[in-house]
Amino acid sequence: MTIPIKAGYTPEQRRQLASTKLDQFFGSVPPDLYQRVVSLPKRIAQMNARTAIKLQEVLRTADLIFKHAEPFAACARGCGHCCHVHVPIADFEAQYIAHHTGSTPRALKQNVHHERSEFSAATPCIFLKNGECSIYECRPLTCRMHLNFDIDPYWCLHENWDQPQAAIPRPDILPLMEAYHLLGSKTRPIVADIRDFFPSGKTT
Repeated sequence: MTIPIKAGYTPEQRRQLASTKLDQFFGSVPPDLYQRVVSLPKRIAQMNARTAIKLQEVLRTADLIFKHAEPFAACARGCGHCCHVHVPIADFEAQYIAHHTGSTPRALKQNVHHERSEFSAATPCIFLKNGECSIYECRPLTCRMHLNFDIDPYWCLHENWDQPQAAIPRPDILPLMEAYHLLGSKTRPIVADIRDFFPSGKTT
């Protein structure tokens, strides 16, 4: 899918517009949802449940808050640029994806570190099919949080990644990440790219 690029904006104008949209997004979140997000780490820490159940609550909370981001984000269905970058997940999330898709993840023995330079327009996520995420309902938390609040996807395009001014304005929802890290606090999870866990995609 081709997303139109808006010409005539300087990087500073883009930053100002993105900052305004971020403020509008946070202002659109209802107080009760805001409290739910803020209290998420504490609730996760107190939950007497399996990791998969806790992860589901983290993902559900992420979806609730980012639903309010839709009017402000430049992202659109079929865009897919962010599906070519590094997608780090923990082994417990790989197991969650496997359970919901019938995929078989690799049993990695240690963390796998990646440099940004390893990724490009030639490295699509293995689950990207026909320009769309084929595991959208159980996609990783990092994918749910990766929204572009710019006026268009200009900085998402691979040819612009290495420009000095390249920066994708997006919100940092720290309680989501804190809760996610709590899920593996007792087991020292293995962290790697989604492609490391699923090198051949879905297998049944």
